[in-house]
Amino acid sequence: MQRKMISAVVGSQDILLQDFTGTGKSFGLLLGLLSKPRISRYNSKKGKDHVEKSITTLLLVPHRDLAYQFLHWLHHLLTSAGEPGPYSLASIVQVLVRGSSPENLTNSSPRILEAIVNPSSSGLSMLRNHPPHILIATPTALMDVLRKEPEVLQLSTLSTVVVDEVDWLLQALPRKSSKYATEKAARANQKHPEVLKTVLDVLYTNTKTKMSYPLRKRLLEKKLAPIHRPQLIMLSATMRNKLRTAFYGAYGWFIRGKVLKLIKRSSGSRPAHGLNQTITHHVLVMSQDGSVKNIAGARKARVYTPSDVSEHGSSCGEQDEEEEEFIFDEDDEAPLDDETDTNMLQASPVFTPGMLEAVASAFALDVPNIALLVVPATTSVRRVIFELNRLGVSAHGLDLVDNDAGRAHLLSKNGDIPDENPTLLVSTLATTRGIDFPALTHVFLLGLPEGRAGDVYLHVAGRVGRFGRRGKVITIVEGRRENEGKNGKVCVRDDSKKVDTMLKKLGIGATKLEHFD
Repeated sequence: MQRKMISAVVGSQDILLQDFTGTGKSFGLLLGLLSKPRISRYNSKKGKDHVEKSITTLLLVPHRDLAYQFLHWLHHLLTSAGEPGPYSLASIVQVLVRGSSPENLTNSSPRILEAIVNPSSSGLSMLRNHPPHILIATPTALMDVLRKEPEVLQLSTLSTVVVDEVDWLLQALPRKSSKYATEKAARANQKHPEVLKTVLDVLYTNTKTKMSYPLRKRLLEKKLAPIHRPQLIMLSATMRNKLRTAFYGAYGWFIRGKVLKLIKRSSGSRPAHGLNQTITHHVLVMSQDGSVKNIAGARKARVYTPSDVSEHGSSCGEQDEEEEEFIFDEDDEAPLDDETDTNMLQASPVFTPGMLEAVASAFALDVPNIALLVVPATTSVRRVIFELNRLGVSAHGLDLVDNDAGRAHLLSKNGDIPDENPTLLVSTLATTRGIDFPALTHVFLLGLPEGRAGDVYLHVAGRVGRFGRRGKVITIVEGRRENEGKNGKVCVRDDSKKVDTMLKKLGIGATKLEHFD
């Protein structure tokens, strides 16, 4: 698949790519984009024959840590031949994300700092003076620049647009959505419009929408819109057929008959979920009395051999409807200080404390070096870190610019070597997609997966067991509990049953986690 993808990326045909988690889609994509010819343009303001290099590729990602991962990969490739000179990295790639001011980017290489751009006017000088071959951006940061200073981007010569994890950036309703869910999604979209849709409408359609048409008209008037239609590449491990169809119809970004489809499908030689067979899946259930046990029906752990290793895969089965909830904007969260610690201690948690105690226990007993904890989007990452630190866990918010919070683990492969003080990185699903830590051996999932539960689980589980390595996915949920509603009616909820149903749909059997009954 990588060989086909790289040769296709170097060309000009639109591409729709769907492959299993952990198969190297992102790195292969990067190699292909680096191989594309660099675009240059004439600048008549500086002389008749003055030629300047322009941005060749726009790579859109769902969160800044995935952008930083691409940046670190390129930095590693560049430094393999010695320390690069000034602007050497920034001339190849730059990252445009919010929350990237210099005071937040300490302990990083000068070359990396040069290549990280803030969408504020004062932070755009590098992008303006040294346009990169590849610009990696989140849709929100890109939109900030398009609205304020579009001339900085010079998109008229743009050759390629890539959208990684496209299904996360375009949240579509399941086919069996209720009228209530449809109306709820419409209200949410009106309040928080899909920024990616606006960006792609500006670049690829003449649709006169309220969000995109005025901006597209402005770019055309200033001769800043692409002269020729850029190649469009969409990729993810989990794209439903409804979304793929919408690219041609409802969205209108693809043209039928002119798109190369590289879609890896499951086969009889792979498990239904397609994940590495050397990953073991565990579910810990916390009962109302505070005790924590393995989920009912979990089987005893088996000893895996090299012959058990299989290729990776993904599942495209239908899951439950999405449920809209308030989402924390992690880009805007400030580091904890002493005063914040006090406030955190006084505030009521939005999760059951016993669940974090279960995470801390399993982490202490089973993790040799590094693990990842994925929490619901409605949970404050800072509060979770605070509580875990109180339990003696070396927990850090996932941040690929900071060494302790993730950067040091990007290229490390020594996950099985015990560390006296193992690290637990904490993030939400939104900041986890696409991240690759070779040394990662454990992923903890706090609570029932949100939205399309099967897809969410596959992306979380896909952080371990990459390229045939062994790993564990440990989900911690609450068991059956009864709560009295406002009208006095008793409501019963059992997340353990929902997780059990989800795993069965994926063809996954839960395994007992030792140290727990």
